[in-house]
Amino acid sequence: GVPYDMASDGAEAVDLVVAKGRRYDLILMDNQMPRMGGTAATRALRQHRFGGVIIGMTGDPHGCVERNEFEAAGLDMCVDKDSNGLAEVTRQLRRLARRMNAAASGVDDDGDGDDSDGDGDDDVDAA
Repeated sequence: GVPYDMASDGAEAVDLVVAKGRRYDLILMDNQMPRMGGTAATRALRQHRFGGVIIGMTGDPHGCVERNEFEAAGLDMCVDKDSNGLAEVTRQLRRLARRMNAAASGVDDDGDGDDSDGDGDDDVDAA
């Protein structure tokens, strides 16, 4: 499995990364949260040089102002809160779990031989 933390709002998510110094490979960010929404939280994380992947989830339709601002705040990907969006998040989490397991075991993460620098990760798929 993949270890995780849960934040109740954007301010807590930023606090986990910035003030508490926790390291994350991926953050799943909702856009509509109390205290600090996903747009402001994502922007704050990027301003503090968070370099991991941020996947945004929103019920806002494509093309609306709120979604556009959320995506522009520094998301790597934005998915809808529907079965297709959940399927994409699941794919990304599985990919991350494979990479973590491969790094722990020192093997190429998908077995295709792309570990050209010998560091145990798949150089093509590395984020």
